[in-house]
Amino acid sequence: MPPNVGPYDGRKAKRKRCEACVRRKIKCHGGIPCSTCVRTNRACKPPLKPTSSLVFVGQTERFHTTAPFAPNLLWSSKHDRNLAFFFMSFLPINMLANGRLHVDTALQLLAKSSPALVDAIQALSILHRRQHDQLATSTTRANAICKTTEALEAYGRSVRSVQKQLASSQFQGDTATLWTTFLLGLFELMRDATGENWLSHFLHGTCTMLRLQDVSSLTTSSKHPTHPQTFFLATRIFEIARALIYTEPTFLSDPKWTSALCKLWGNDTTRCSLWHPKEALFDMLPQVSHLGIQTAHFRETLSQQDFEFDPKCLLMQSLAEQGHHLRHLLHQWRTETVIWEQSHSAQSPNSTSSLQPVPDPDLLTAHLYYHAASIYLSGLFDYDSYWQTPSAPHAPILPRSTIVLHVAEILRLSRELLALGVSGVLLFFPLRVAGARAVDGRSRDCVLELLGDTERRGFVVAGSFRGDLLEVWGR
Repeated sequence: MPPNVGPYDGRKAKRKRCEACVRRKIKCHGGIPCSTCVRTNRACKPPLKPTSSLVFVGQTERFHTTAPFAPNLLWSSKHDRNLAFFFMSFLPINMLANGRLHVDTALQLLAKSSPALVDAIQALSILHRRQHDQLATSTTRANAICKTTEALEAYGRSVRSVQKQLASSQFQGDTATLWTTFLLGLFELMRDATGENWLSHFLHGTCTMLRLQDVSSLTTSSKHPTHPQTFFLATRIFEIARALIYTEPTFLSDPKWTSALCKLWGNDTTRCSLWHPKEALFDMLPQVSHLGIQTAHFRETLSQQDFEFDPKCLLMQSLAEQGHHLRHLLHQWRTETVIWEQSHSAQSPNSTSSLQPVPDPDLLTAHLYYHAASIYLSGLFDYDSYWQTPSAPHAPILPRSTIVLHVAEILRLSRELLALGVSGVLLFFPLRVAGARAVDGRSRDCVLELLGDTERRGFVVAGSFRGDLLEVWGR
């Protein structure tokens, strides 16, 4: 049998498990009722007839998965293998959000009418397949070069299509072009180990296009997965992380965007369908980034030879007050989220059984960024000795013991998120923050291991973060 068998090999996915076991993602021993449902006192129903589903074989067990395709979504035979591999192998281990945003459905629907998006998906899929085959040692050097060339050709076609749209000003309101630009940025993360192309691409690509979109599209009520709201909420964390990592300004701090978000969450319909504690934290993070820029400018001012340091200057007091305000908002978010989580768990169907609650990737991601932001906020002040002089304003500096606890939580949550299939790209900022504060060898080795896992999943830029941390640690 050839190592790679496409989706049209005559086989289809067969679901023999009952619906309860399918939802819980556990083995079912068959029969109605099955033994598992009898033991757990659950309603046992036969499996529903699935929508059109493809099975991709020839992969290792680690990367094998099956995902339903949108009805009436017909790909040409030339592209089937790559597109199927993207939706069934790449996306399941690179989730951007949980099911409430329906990212996979949005991409499938938009690709039906966007050749540029199809090419971007193909480029990612081919490159991911090549890297996967190399890990499995199931490809030759010539075959790897051939796949790289094929991926670059698809990437080039997609870039040219986007450039053509930009030149004709046809991109405004086009969600497919937004997703295409974002996926092209992910492709660069998988090829460029320095991360420089990702920075320039996202800064001058998706970031610019988001700014040029009508901000009122955020406040328009819609549950359709292709609405710009889905793209914005699923990808804004990358813009936030970029701003935090590189101390760069972000359009998300602009009043028109912050007021649009307030209006979005003020809509009862939108709040019920889309709001999550993660969104509340992400609304807050651009303020942390903005304070980082302000403290950096203050640091540059102090470095000037003709500047006389005055620990009681109004600017220092203002920066310290802003820091304490953000620290208060972070604590308030944590308290309210714990209450929300307890209330949400009480309403869960599993709350009355002995079963463990199903992990919420979005909630874990939010807690991850809470811990990272807490350390980052302290670092805006504790890295500079003048904030620790007796006459300086009281700054929101955390004690070392608290920072150690935050680092431990970042490492724990990162491991859990990777195991759940969340994209390792979401971990770059938290791991970079944790790595800079990790002092013991065990924690540092754990950071390197997590970055290595992300790199093995295809994002070679993780090697750049590893190199930065090794330099910081003096290894």
